[in-house]
Amino acid sequence: MRYLIWSMLLAMLLTTVAIISRPLLPIDETRYLTVAWEAHVTGDYLVSHLNGQTYAHKPPLLFWLINAVWAVTGVKEIPARLVAPLAGVFCLPLTWLLARRLWPDSESVRRCTPLILVTFMLWMIFSPMTMFDTLLTCSTLTALLGVLRVSSGAAISGWMIVGFSMGVGILAKGPVILVHVVPAMLFAPWWSSTAKSKPLFWYTGLFCSILLAAAVGLSWALPAAASGGEAYASELLYGQTAGRMVKSFAHKHPVWWYLPWLPLCLMPWIAIGPVWRGISAVKSLDNGMRFVLTWIAGSLMILSLVSGKQIHYLLPIVPAFALALARLATSTIGPFRRVDLAFIVPGTVALGLVSLALNHIQFFADAGLSGIVADVYAIPLIACGLVLPLRQRWDIESLVLAVATSSTVVVSLVVGSVSQTLWQGFDLKPLAEFAAECDRPLAWLGNHHGQLNFIGAIPFIKEVGTEDELRQWLIENPDGAVIIPISPVAGVLSEEALSTLRNVDRSEPDSEQQTLLSKQINAASDFPLSDQNPEVIFVQWVRREKMAWPHIVAIYPAADGSKQ
Repeated sequence: MRYLIWSMLLAMLLTTVAIISRPLLPIDETRYLTVAWEAHVTGDYLVSHLNGQTYAHKPPLLFWLINAVWAVTGVKEIPARLVAPLAGVFCLPLTWLLARRLWPDSESVRRCTPLILVTFMLWMIFSPMTMFDTLLTCSTLTALLGVLRVSSGAAISGWMIVGFSMGVGILAKGPVILVHVVPAMLFAPWWSSTAKSKPLFWYTGLFCSILLAAAVGLSWALPAAASGGEAYASELLYGQTAGRMVKSFAHKHPVWWYLPWLPLCLMPWIAIGPVWRGISAVKSLDNGMRFVLTWIAGSLMILSLVSGKQIHYLLPIVPAFALALARLATSTIGPFRRVDLAFIVPGTVALGLVSLALNHIQFFADAGLSGIVADVYAIPLIACGLVLPLRQRWDIESLVLAVATSSTVVVSLVVGSVSQTLWQGFDLKPLAEFAAECDRPLAWLGNHHGQLNFIGAIPFIKEVGTEDELRQWLIENPDGAVIIPISPVAGVLSEEALSTLRNVDRSEPDSEQQTLLSKQINAASDFPLSDQNPEVIFVQWVRREKMAWPHIVAIYPAADGSKQ
């Protein structure tokens, strides 16, 4: 049990560092907090809203849980950001229970599985985020525990657990829960003697559990559809199920897209020797491994066929990989030696050395790469790698414990080290606070995802998609301010204008800068309504993935409608 407790402490460390070090990340985290906040403001917990409009793209469970926390703490950012990560922490004992059911005679598998799960690279990156996947993973694990309960003979209670858990999964992220649970049930005769000997009984229970799951999901969806209006009902009941399945085979990414990412997602555990030696040590597949392989193969195949792919969609499969790798690693006969860490130690040390090189070699300084990770973080990174080989021999549990702890410290150091460099570029608070305090009607040119609403407590920002819409809005709101994201590679503004905007980052331009920007913008024919003398009143550069975009807050004193 102490290994499980330690894994939960590691998860909480990762979450704490992430919340302290980085802001809410646009556009996902900012959007989901806005939806939860609007439910709190309006008191409508049945139909979700984003920026005043109905929001049918995601089910409500995460928003409900955030508001339940706010009922105790008040509307605060940090308590809200703890909800999804705590669901990730809860996944650890659920995975521990799965390991106990699959391999009841192996204490080592039970001890190692949660430590491996919490320190997979994919898990360390995404489990501290405010997203739906940890809730979906919780539901998946609970449902699969119910499946194993049915296999062991407790049919009625087992199928009830399966159906209710899948229903909760539908409320967490929609019918995608079926992708992660149904394959293991469909191919159960391969791993379950109960399913093999009583197939009619098994598949009848499977069908009934899906009906129960549908009933749980529809208990919210039908009243919400009736309350939200025709367009909302159509998007909720069709767009989130059949509509998405039809569009899903447009192949935005190829079928094999996930495969190159898997090795990185499963680091560092696929780089330790015992896992690979375990492949030859396991002479035949036991029922536990068959169950896990069915889970992995079925879910991964279906997700690969669906064209809409995001790397965090794999999160509910990660516990299956943890179970499989723990089983392989514990199948080898120890003790284990330094050579088993031959890939992990150099990689960790190199991470710290690269950071030092960026800071102290002039070439990198000239390229603007110095200072991303300060020396005060780089040296501990090196130490995390060097400390592992100090012990000459390991038993498997000690090896897993040491690698898991070192990996957590490394990722925590990296996440914390870029709080004033990388993460600062995602922080929308300066822009949101200015927009909230400028006391003007607000519009956003382009797609608006509620990025500023929660952060600035702004009830509504008008989304305008075209210049004609913007012109009409300015006629109706002549004192309005417009937030205009500008791609630096789109050629809308000259390099001189972009340079001026960089000098005004996170601030209001002074009179001299404002005059210069007005000339530069008026000279840019592609700038929105440049013919109406826009004045820049605030600028912030906001990072979007690899690039930073200037977000300009502008007013249009000449917007009188004369040039429609």
